[in-house]
Order: sequence, then structure tokens, then C-alpha cells
Amino acid sequence: MRYARINTSIDEINNSVNELLDQWNVSERDNQEIFDKVIGLQLKKIRFMRKKTQTKVAKAINVTFQQIQKYEKGKNGISPFKILKLCEFLRVDFEYFIQPFLQRNLNFNKINKNGYDNTISQQGERI
Repeated sequence: MRYARINTSIDEINNSVNELLDQWNVSERDNQEIFDKVIGLQLKKIRFMRKKTQTKVAKAINVTFQQIQKYEKGKNGISPFKILKLCEFLRVDFEYFIQPFLQRNLNFNKINKNGYDNTISQQGERI
């Protein structure tokens, strides 16, 4: 998976998000990495737009600024609870963070050619 931007402007962030989403569905593992990175870039973008420092954001959700750095780089995933705290502090809807995925109508489950995923219930039935 390629990803090497500095992302010091909103335009660079948007370009990075698009490049990452172009790599969607290569593998389940890559999808998780892409997801965390896109969520982190969305955080960085809204932080820039709201003119907040990493330290201010960190204090608002009770983490260190180093943790905000890891979130923004996609090194660590952000829990739903922390995302809700971020939404409140940065005055955005929860959907803001997943908007790039929704705009592209990306699937989160692998779909076979016949239209079904490979998910099997505990009883052995396809669900």
C-alpha cells in the first residue's frame, strides 16, 4: 500500500484520502489500515479547519498529543467513544469521519460475483 504525503494542507489531505480510497478492497488487512488512515486524515483536516492544535484536541478528549499524532497518521484506530468526543469538540457530525467512504459507496464486506459475502453463521448457514 503506497502512502507518502506530508499532508500539511487541506488539499494534500484530500488527495491522500482519494489515493487511499483508490486502494480499497485489495485485502481485508489493507482495508483496516486504509480505514484508520482515512479517519485520521479526516481528523487532521477538521482540526486544521477549526484551527485547533493537537494539544487542544488531545486535552478535549483526555489523551496525549502524541496519541492525536498517531490517530492522524492512522497508526492507531480511534474508538467510537473518542470519535463522539471529537465530534462534540470539533462541532461535526459522526458521519463526517466516514463521509469519504459513503461518497464512494464502498463495501465493507467482501461481495462475491454472485452478490453474496462469505459470511457463515454459527449454524453453518450463509448469512
